[in-house]
Amino acid sequence: MNSPTSQILMPLAMVLVTIMTIVLFAVHHANRQIPGLQSWARSYLCGLLLAIALLARHHAPEWLLPVVTAVLTFLATWLNVAATRAYTGRSPWQPAYLALALAIMLGLSIHLSWWQPNPTLRLALVFGVNGTLMLLSARAMFTAGMRLAPERYLFTLACGAQGLSVLAGSLILLIGHVDLSDSERFRTVFQYVVLSSIVMLVMRAFGVLMLANAHITAELRHFAERDPLTSIYNRRSFMTLLDKSVNLMQRMHSPLSLLGLDLDHFKRINDTWGHSSGDQALRHFVQLVSDHLRNEDVIGRIGGEEFIIFLPNTGLEAAAGVAERLRALIESQPVAGPHGPIALTVSIGVTLIARGETQEAALQRVDEAMYRAKAKGRNRVELA
Repeated sequence: MNSPTSQILMPLAMVLVTIMTIVLFAVHHANRQIPGLQSWARSYLCGLLLAIALLARHHAPEWLLPVVTAVLTFLATWLNVAATRAYTGRSPWQPAYLALALAIMLGLSIHLSWWQPNPTLRLALVFGVNGTLMLLSARAMFTAGMRLAPERYLFTLACGAQGLSVLAGSLILLIGHVDLSDSERFRTVFQYVVLSSIVMLVMRAFGVLMLANAHITAELRHFAERDPLTSIYNRRSFMTLLDKSVNLMQRMHSPLSLLGLDLDHFKRINDTWGHSSGDQALRHFVQLVSDHLRNEDVIGRIGGEEFIIFLPNTGLEAAAGVAERLRALIESQPVAGPHGPIALTVSIGVTLIARGETQEAALQRVDEAMYRAKAKGRNRVELA
């Protein structure tokens, strides 16, 4: 194990794992909201500790290294699975499972190191558990929507390749009757493991960084497109979607209707119960409306308490029916305030976008209809 190749590979592995560990912890420190990133950083920290243990093997008791190697390898791959499940929105495994699996792994490693020494079987066990956990990580990422997130391919490939590679090594040890008491064979196996681990660790680290970047990009896109209070489309993104929908509906000769909604006496809610109650009223209103719209319908917040909805493939009469149902729904379900329920009503204007008409003209018309509803007493629907 003291060959020139081993003397180069181990320091190289330690340097690479150290760099990747520092980078992952730095990215996590700057972006704590990224799910799973902390577990990935801890996984690489376990890998770093493993590299240190292997480099210091001549300065530690001979019986200690196999146990430390088994435990750190298990923790590194377990944390990788935990991070992948967190990133893909899966529920975490119970801590009791970790404790039980770690106890079994530790017990078997001690048994095969002290009571019935069998380095071949011990290494095959470590390889088998490591490979299985890496394949579970690859499966968790692969089944989480690869087509929707192509940056997940590199991570899945790295985990899958490492899992298969390590499992193949485990089978070779078991079926091939490899005698690791032979120093030459042990050196060959050791070099294979270290070299393959270096390649896969680097690939997986790049995969993790790509996943982190994708999450940050998605968050930025969400903040740019969405209203921060209600999480529906803001004015700019809504207008972009409306423009695309108008062009599509006119090419398909399909009707497209607009609803303009304005909460009645909203200033009174803020003045009477405070702005926090006003914010709660807006969220309550949006939740009610969103729950009763179709998937293809789009709602956007264009002002303080003003909202616009466009309804694809919906004529004026059908849109008026939708508006009336929404009006009745809002009136029937007051928002919970700090001192009791707060009544909400809404004034709604409805119009149909004419063929060849610009969205600005249609928005102007639906806005006039909405204000006409307010002028006629509020809590009503007016057609343009």
